Amino acid sequence: MKILLIGPGSIGRRHLRNLLTLGYNKISIVSRSDTLPSEFDFLKVYCSLQDALSSSVFDTAIICTPTALHLASVGLLLKAKIPNIYIEKPVSHSYNGIEDLLVLAASYQNNIAVGYDLHFDPGMQKVRQLLLEDTVGKVVSINAQVGQFLPDWRPHEDYIKGMSAKKETGGGVMLDLVHEFDYLIWLCGPVKAVACQYTNTGALQIETEDVCDVLLRFNNGATGTLHLDYLQKKLIRTCTITGFNGTITWNLAACKVNWIKKNNEEEAFDYKGFERNDRFVEIMKAFLENKNDTRLTRLEQGVESLKVVLAAKHSSENLVFVNMDTFKPSLSS
Repeated sequence: MKILLIGPGSIGRRHLRNLLTLGYNKISIVSRSDTLPSEFDFLKVYCSLQDALSSSVFDTAIICTPTALHLASVGLLLKAKIPNIYIEKPVSHSYNGIEDLLVLAASYQNNIAVGYDLHFDPGMQKVRQLLLEDTVGKVVSINAQVGQFLPDWRPHEDYIKGMSAKKETGGGVMLDLVHEFDYLIWLCGPVKAVACQYTNTGALQIETEDVCDVLLRFNNGATGTLHLDYLQKKLIRTCTITGFNGTITWNLAACKVNWIKKNNEEEAFDYKGFERNDRFVEIMKAFLENKNDTRLTRLEQGVESLKVVLAAKHSSENLVFVNMDTFKPSLSS
């Protein structure tokens, strides 16, 4: 299998190391930088995606560029009819070009996945299993929150110069932490209506929003809340689901799922031995070896979570509730 990795930044280097560990060594890189870590010296490097596609034939492409550059790369790959395409989340930072992308993607048989690796967290999988088994009955509410201090994300980099801090590269807490939008849809189904307030507090001296609160109504009648921020000094990532017959709570930082059933019986699932990188290994294995894995997020699903983010932004900027059945993202969104 010949693999082309586009963008050897932080997440790109993680995927490279994991691919090599998994035994894939026919890998080329597209990089704007002349210098790469010495551990990748033996890999072929192209200065542009166009050069790579005109020089060789690839079975697989993995897109790890800044969010705002995703669609340009995906478009070229689809026109070249690359069979397997992995797009780091989110699909894009705007809706501009999305419809054309979906038409191109439907023009030939392919395996396109979006990198929502939280689906491969054992705790999130346990939550989904409990819901599918109807452990807590009909779900009435789902409440998620995530917060982590942005300067701590990549301590070796100046966060003010990074993608998260800039609007033009697709930064901001809503797109950076789009995992939450995605997994809420994965657990509860399509979103019917959205309301939101987001803000730039000024605390981090960045261009993008650093705090966001979202109110959701799902098609199944459940309500949801979502809090996102770049400010909490210690990572918090939790989700609580309340049903007619009990409650499920997932805590990523503690690697634990707790649930209470109708008879007040409490149970717990502990997965403390699971490392964060294991999620990235598992999602890459599924993408390369088992394209029918139901944990993988398909392109259409990735577009749906992007659309909910854009609806939330529209809600905050216009002080309105947004009906997802009628919402049409502006091309500038």
